[in-house]
Amino acid sequence: MSGVSIGVILSALAGVLNGSFAVPTKIARKWRWENIWSVWGVWAMFILPWVLTFATIPHTVRFFERTPAGQWSLLILFGIGFGLAQIFFGLGIAAVGIALNFAIAIGISTAFGSIVPFLSQHADKVFTLEGLFFFVGIVLMLAGIVVSALAGREKERQLSLAMAAKPNLAEKRMSFAAGLTLVILAGLGSPLGNFGAAFCTPTLQRAVEIGASPVWQYNVIWAPLYTASLVPYLIYCFYLWRKNRSFGLFGAPGSKVYWLYGFIMAALWFGSSAIYGVSMTNIGKMGPVLGWPLFMSVIIVASSAWGFITGEWKGAGKKAVNSMILSIALLIVGFCTLAYSGTLG
Repeated sequence: MSGVSIGVILSALAGVLNGSFAVPTKIARKWRWENIWSVWGVWAMFILPWVLTFATIPHTVRFFERTPAGQWSLLILFGIGFGLAQIFFGLGIAAVGIALNFAIAIGISTAFGSIVPFLSQHADKVFTLEGLFFFVGIVLMLAGIVVSALAGREKERQLSLAMAAKPNLAEKRMSFAAGLTLVILAGLGSPLGNFGAAFCTPTLQRAVEIGASPVWQYNVIWAPLYTASLVPYLIYCFYLWRKNRSFGLFGAPGSKVYWLYGFIMAALWFGSSAIYGVSMTNIGKMGPVLGWPLFMSVIIVASSAWGFITGEWKGAGKKAVNSMILSIALLIVGFCTLAYSGTLG
């Protein structure tokens, strides 16, 4: 089996893990948003990345001491932006659900995360057959995003009608427009993690030069980038703990298992990042361009399946469900087109 084939399989596995990581939030009902997501954040953005880095990169402390300031600046900048995106992403799940949040945010993330490295590092391919398929894939994906937004709007309309007919079921919910804004911001910021992998290649090369296996070289990117991401994330959680007086919920009766849920979420999420890094190594120079859409496409499929399984679209109406299915189909075809464009090179 070729390295590219292994890379594709690993990208798919990473996508399944990432598309599944948010499911435990559906059952941690005694905690608020800031409780479950802060536990996830500490494990996913700090503990697990550094444990894996120290386990796979020789002379880790000395390596980072000698990392140029320019590379540090990029990692911190990308990390802070990525951390803000994760805040929007978590809020988006609470606002519009797993399926719709993943479809829109990941769709935007794929377009932005693929096109920037492509144009900046492979501009000579724009007017080739590879470039043609690349931009066709982008257009298909954007069409899928629009259709998924329309599906979400129809879902909100149907659920609003149902609650109006049964006032006792009414609950305070964020408007779809506000939720959509959060999801779009999450989609624009999520590729910053991929940018760290694409634009910090000198750091990757240094890791291999000091004896790190090429398979694990991307760990020197994830650890500092995610640590920078954790800073704005925890600041926001502290704000919510104070505003909602929710810090005490960590010890709420019957919630001890939620700590395990947070760890499982982190293991799935960071595990997907680690496996994605290995997949890019197998794919080669086009890893951040080709591996990213493959990774994202499987996330869409997995998260959409979980959205339907957990009943997010119950009562949304046939029109909304069919529109969501069409949007997923468009996104997948777009992602596959992007992936095929990468093979032409």
